[in-house]
Amino acid sequence: MYGFKRILVPSDFSECSVKALGSAITLAVGLDAELFLLYVEAGAVGSKVWASNEATRAELDMLEGDEKRLFEEYLKASRTVEEHSGKPPIPRARLHVRVASGEISAEILKAATDAQIDLIVMGTHGRTSMKDYFVGSTTERVVERATCSVLTVKPDGYPYLRD
Repeated sequence: MYGFKRILVPSDFSECSVKALGSAITLAVGLDAELFLLYVEAGAVGSKVWASNEATRAELDMLEGDEKRLFEEYLKASRTVEEHSGKPPIPRARLHVRVASGEISAEILKAATDAQIDLIVMGTHGRTSMKDYFVGSTTERVVERATCSVLTVKPDGYPYLRD
């Protein structure tokens, strides 16, 4: 089967991950795909299941901490996408939220497997440090190990050519 019907967007609430979320929403709306939002807190191992598909804006108060923050980021990004494209947001029944904790790239890959994801859309900060050189970035580890396609989104102002 061609096309992407289940799209995962890991977020760390950075500007670049919000940009990736906007790109994922645009794709999901255009492809009539389900959208899976994920936040991973580095630290102790464990994760929640995907939050209820039936939550409404009024039920947002029932979501806790990072789930609520992730959903609020989605609402802001979806409004921006709607303003620019004129297309309505993803129906709530096609939106899923999950918060996990553990090693970030491993949790992203686990979430992708659990939800049978076709495409992961994630931001990359576009920075290279000595640690990244030896260990690799989260995005690199996901790209290398994912069994599905991965779309990386660069931050605004990232140079096209390097010296």
